[in-house]
Amino acid sequence: MGQTKGSNPLGTLEKCVQILTLFSDTPILQVSEIAEKMGQPRSTAYRYVAALKANHLVEEVDDGPGYRLGPKILELAASMSRRPLREVAKPYLARIGRETGETVILHGLRDQVGVCLEKVDGNQTLRVSFDRGEAYPLHASATGKAIFAHLDRKEQKRIIKSIGLESFTPTTITEWPLLEAECEKIQQHGYAESEGELIEGTRGIAAPIFSFSGRVVASIGVSVPRHRGEGNDRLLLIRLLTEAAEQITQELSSQEAEPTYTKRFRRSHQA
Repeated sequence: MGQTKGSNPLGTLEKCVQILTLFSDTPILQVSEIAEKMGQPRSTAYRYVAALKANHLVEEVDDGPGYRLGPKILELAASMSRRPLREVAKPYLARIGRETGETVILHGLRDQVGVCLEKVDGNQTLRVSFDRGEAYPLHASATGKAIFAHLDRKEQKRIIKSIGLESFTPTTITEWPLLEAECEKIQQHGYAESEGELIEGTRGIAAPIFSFSGRVVASIGVSVPRHRGEGNDRLLLIRLLTEAAEQITQELSSQEAEPTYTKRFRRSHQA
């Protein structure tokens, strides 16, 4: 919030907070009422209210003089009830780990590459794992391809132009037409697979996670020795991962959907 010359920033902040608390008792207040309750000159109270209005913390009412809490207050209140993606996803990672004994990872997108956001280690003696924060190209793993396949085509092209299609093993996809066809298959099936494309002798399976707006935000997946990713084991992993991805998506969507109290607030503003 802007400051006048010679003003005390902490004092101004304190006064603005005091004004906001006044609305807990009275939904609509005029500047004269605020000045009286604070024991301040009307001109001083107006200056504080103007600073709050400029930051969308209060707004003028439409049907008469006075101010009420603004939309930014609602955004701040709603954000308090949202759980981070990692916190939402971790119980699902743990559950799949318990049922299969495999290491399960939550994979995100950061600066055009994939990154391990969270993991739950399995109990298998021979296992494939990644460290939290470890990054690698999107085109060379199931978790990466599950995200890449659902990005906007222009974004896909920008990523490929920026980092290329590096070969890690003989099965890594290094040509755009092949990767494009792979993306179409992933979209149709609802999950991605890899055949030793980053680490030879492994099979990766992953499913995408979406936000309320429908944008892909992460994937959940496993990378296992090839012999543990075939037949019924493969089918089980596909089912568990796609179900978990759908459930995580639903949880994220329910958090992002406008709360009931916010809807009531907006309706009252429009009345």
